[in-house]
Amino acid sequence: MQNSNPLYNTNSGKLSNNYKILLLTLAVIVAGCGPARRIGEMQESAEEAWEMQNYQEALFFYEEVIDLKTGRGNEVSGNTYHRAGMAAHETGHTRKTIEYLGKAHRNDYGTDRSYYILADAYREIDNLSLELSTLEKYNDIYPEGERIDEVRERLFEVYVEINNSEEALDIWALIEHRASDDPELLEKYFTLNKQLEKEAELDDIAGQLLALDSNNTAALEYLAEKYFWQAENQYQQEMKAYEQDQTRGQYRQLLDALDEINRKFRISRDYFERLYNIDPSRRYAEYLMNIYIRFGNDERAAFYRQRAN
Repeated sequence: MQNSNPLYNTNSGKLSNNYKILLLTLAVIVAGCGPARRIGEMQESAEEAWEMQNYQEALFFYEEVIDLKTGRGNEVSGNTYHRAGMAAHETGHTRKTIEYLGKAHRNDYGTDRSYYILADAYREIDNLSLELSTLEKYNDIYPEGERIDEVRERLFEVYVEINNSEEALDIWALIEHRASDDPELLEKYFTLNKQLEKEAELDDIAGQLLALDSNNTAALEYLAEKYFWQAENQYQQEMKAYEQDQTRGQYRQLLDALDEINRKFRISRDYFERLYNIDPSRRYAEYLMNIYIRFGNDERAAFYRQRAN
């Protein structure tokens, strides 16, 4: 009896080419359903773990989704990258935090918290350039963000560190109010004014720093060195003038000047002795040795000479 099935070749008794094509098509469809189904399952598991705050599992499943989708040439959503990055942060994976949050942000998906976390991750691996750019984006995108004060303080610190005084001053105007009871922040502003050589401001800030912290070494050093070099330079100037004109009038001028010179040396000595009590370094000892030499106090000069060598 002849087979009337159009998919069956009656001459050869074999399957027709049309049937072979149909089977191949069905196989491709079935094969395609496998990865698609797996992606869906992984996505669902990731979301469940995320909602349960099981970040280790969430990271695993999100990475599975990312790998499966990228392997098939499919687009990965910004939300998936974002949650993978946040899960990586929660589980202490800094490099993965950077990778996934960076991709989320490039897909225009992020939050003020994710930008803050990404900046902190760049700081952790000591990438100042990328930390700075991320902080600047936070400041631009989220001016009312939850961590905006911390971001601006860190921005100010970085600008001071890289000597970008113009940007630092702009940020300072936004955070100055926080410095009244924050000696660390005020000290950064002090450093900025040293870079700008604003002596009048430095005197004022040094006083504020010492009012907040009587042992602030930055302020103590500035004042100690300031009065030392004022006294030493004036001493050298007056001695040179007397050597060139050794008259009674010039000698009287030298004596009068020495009163002011010694007053400044005493102020410098007091600051350096406070510093030496905090940190008995050779540098402070050398300054004190020179001061006591100017005072003609050989015993104290010898004491500090031993500690300066």
